[in-house]
Amino acid sequence: MKNLFLGISFMWILGCGSSAAINSHYDFSQVGVIDLIPISDHSYMPGSGEMVQSSLTYNFLKYGFYVNEPNTGGIQINVGNGGRTLALSCVITEFTDSEIIVVPYRFEERGSTKTTVNLSSEADADTDKTETTTSTSTTMDGGSVREGNRIDYTRARVGIILKMRDKDSGSLVWSNSYWYSGLELHRTTEVCIRNAVNQVRKLFK
Repeated sequence: MKNLFLGISFMWILGCGSSAAINSHYDFSQVGVIDLIPISDHSYMPGSGEMVQSSLTYNFLKYGFYVNEPNTGGIQINVGNGGRTLALSCVITEFTDSEIIVVPYRFEERGSTKTTVNLSSEADADTDKTETTTSTSTTMDGGSVREGNRIDYTRARVGIILKMRDKDSGSLVWSNSYWYSGLELHRTTEVCIRNAVNQVRKLFK
């Protein structure tokens, strides 16, 4: 059951990115092109590589960069007028769809027994004696049985690691990781990649 309750508005939606690692000696203003390396699928989700790659190119285009997808393969993203080229690689660390699990349960209440003891005393004025009388009453509760289903759910979660290296020198110049949890896998992927691309574009302002 891979469909999620889209109407559940009270669920938390979470996401974050770690602090980027940047080569402080690298001049990003000298970069003209980013080559996007083809992205491999996550081991548990065939097609996830293509989904993440499509989201990357979409978001670069949305932020105003020129994206070139030639028929010969390879994707180039124009980010400036410099002569240097960066290679952008992406590793999918998490790619989990949302899931609903219905767990049946049975609860038995075996009931209880309650005994009440009543004491009463009566004094005899002629003999100065007191008689005590006891009586008991017992109440039995037959108990009950409850059956039903408990619904457990997991949120969709996407995690990636991005790295950029200079194609001429081979130096790693920038790297960061991102993850996002949401209600639906496509939307979760989109937000995670958008956050990543938003950080990348700030390098070329």
